[in-house]
Amino acid sequence: MPDITDLPVMTRADAIAAGFAGYNDVPHKPIDVPDGAFTITAKTSEGRRVTFCFLESTYGGPPRFIDIQFHDLIWTVCADRKFVVGSVMDAHGRQ
Repeated sequence: MPDITDLPVMTRADAIAAGFAGYNDVPHKPIDVPDGAFTITAKTSEGRRVTFCFLESTYGGPPRFIDIQFHDLIWTVCADRKFVVGSVMDAHGRQ
């Protein structure tokens, strides 16, 4: 498995000071994503799941786009910022 820097949960201001983007004034979990394809998966206390798949344009290169999937709500946020409703697909369009 690739090495990944796992930083502690911090404030929005601390995350921004460390070079990450901030969103709302709530706790942030900064993660350094390694080069190559990499997926971050998360689950809420109710069991709702989301994945963030970072994909590169050349094998092993830095991520160039991201596929975000909300698995239990059956919709996907695509790179062109449009919402796709229906069956969940992976980054290559496979169900």
